[in-house]
Amino acid sequence: MEITTKNFAEQLPEIRKAIREASFFAIDCEFTGLASDRLIFPFDTPEEVYQKTVEANTQYIIVQFGLCAFRVEPVADGDDESAPTEPRLTYKCYNFYCYPKGRTHIFSCQGESLRFLADHGFDFNKLFREGLSFATEAEAERLRSDLKERQANRAAALQAAADGTADDAETTDVNMVPVPAEHQEQIDETAAKIEAFLKSDDKELIVNNCNGFQRKLIYQMIEHKYQQRISTSTITLENNHKCIKVERKRTAEEDQAIEQKRVAQENEDLQTMIGLSVVLQELSKARKLVIGHNIFLDLLYTIRQFFKPLPTDFKEFKKLTKEIFPLLLDTKYLCTNAEIKVNVNSSILAHVYEAVSKAPFSIPKVLSGMPEHGYSVEEQKEHEAGYDAYLTGLCFLGLASRFNMDLQNLTKDTTLKQYMNKIFIARLLDNNYINLNGKEPTHSREHIFYVTFPETWRTGDIVGKFKPFGSVHISWLNNTSAFVSLHNRIASSSVLKTIGYHPGFAVHSFAQFTQMKLDLDLSEEETIPVVQGNKELMPEQLPVPNEPQPQTTPTRKKKQKKKGKH
Repeated sequence: MEITTKNFAEQLPEIRKAIREASFFAIDCEFTGLASDRLIFPFDTPEEVYQKTVEANTQYIIVQFGLCAFRVEPVADGDDESAPTEPRLTYKCYNFYCYPKGRTHIFSCQGESLRFLADHGFDFNKLFREGLSFATEAEAERLRSDLKERQANRAAALQAAADGTADDAETTDVNMVPVPAEHQEQIDETAAKIEAFLKSDDKELIVNNCNGFQRKLIYQMIEHKYQQRISTSTITLENNHKCIKVERKRTAEEDQAIEQKRVAQENEDLQTMIGLSVVLQELSKARKLVIGHNIFLDLLYTIRQFFKPLPTDFKEFKKLTKEIFPLLLDTKYLCTNAEIKVNVNSSILAHVYEAVSKAPFSIPKVLSGMPEHGYSVEEQKEHEAGYDAYLTGLCFLGLASRFNMDLQNLTKDTTLKQYMNKIFIARLLDNNYINLNGKEPTHSREHIFYVTFPETWRTGDIVGKFKPFGSVHISWLNNTSAFVSLHNRIASSSVLKTIGYHPGFAVHSFAQFTQMKLDLDLSEEETIPVVQGNKELMPEQLPVPNEPQPQTTPTRKKKQKKKGKH
């Protein structure tokens, strides 16, 4: 079901109910851009990847949030042989459009990411016109506090008026805002309209075509001259323009009834202003299992956009994440299980679904809770967040079948516990997850070397230089550098001492490479090209300090990877 500003208030109670009744959730997000991973190296630690991602400080946002609530209904007790022997599974899926409101929010995007969404049928008109607003916890609390204060002030004024203790505004000039000359004519015309209204039989007078400051001046004039004779309220027209409604003085009971309606409407409007964050807060409060596929960026963007700024400290990030979502499962990481990898050759979401749709896996039948909440794999809607959340849930159920997991007690399953709260990180070769429950394992880097070489070199050239030390694995960084890891770790100590020389070829231990990273301000280099001779070098081509610069030809452009649930 699509959720926008048009149906959010109406559907919110049902969404809250679905969250309360769910057994577990699957989520997915679509972004306006991706944090650059160009400075992520294959042998970085998870902490380094997190810090680089946070330091990139991208302002890209989630524009579509998919939430699929799965409910596992227990098998009925009793002796009825016709009763089902397996738990019944139902789901309700929501596809939220999300768009920043207000002048303080910035809509930042990558052109390639927007094109990617457009290629997959993303409705940008719906996003811009009907997207839900959002707020962090601090912003939401400020909005609630401001509204509570305004409502308390109005309540006190109403009580004072009812008790007959209100100030005589008609004779008080204290704290009045001076009326600028350019607005005096409008104030006088409004006063004349009010005088005519009081002499007529009309029930109300609408004062429109005025901005916020002009309304303030008009309210001031009314309180000064007509407080004992008329009552006023602010109303919003269909075009979202605000105007002043003038009526003859109401009784205290009538004012109280109107105020109650106003408070109810303001509270509903507040929910709309906080928007999608209301749903995310409910999801957090549920303290239930939340499943995603390749969820690292989804998690970071969700926390930053709907909860709190991301901490720079890695341990604080883990702590904050578990406070918000205590039970997380990344199906991308689950696919690293040795038994699963035998049958799941690719961990791209669509490929995982294709693999788990046949033996030895089995996806149980899952029914839509209501027709409008349903998706169908026969009608693929890849990269619609709601559909991808649904597909993620199905993939999880298929993967879970491989281990005969008890769907009614997932969080207690011993196999699943090994993968709980471990977030997959792409591009890392030997330590490819963040462990929210504790420390990640450490690995020796003595057998890994950072090498630079002429741009004309190919894999065979590098393999040839390392041939005396046995077979190697090469992780290319760009056209002139790579990591080389030895299979025979015993030979590591002799590499730097005995490897042959070649012009433009240099070998550094991993420890030396780490020191180079500290010495170079990579964040500045990312956006500043360097001109050498008649050739422009991008940061990834910059030579290592004190290394001879090889003669090279113009760099071939690399294709940018498209965004996807890989």
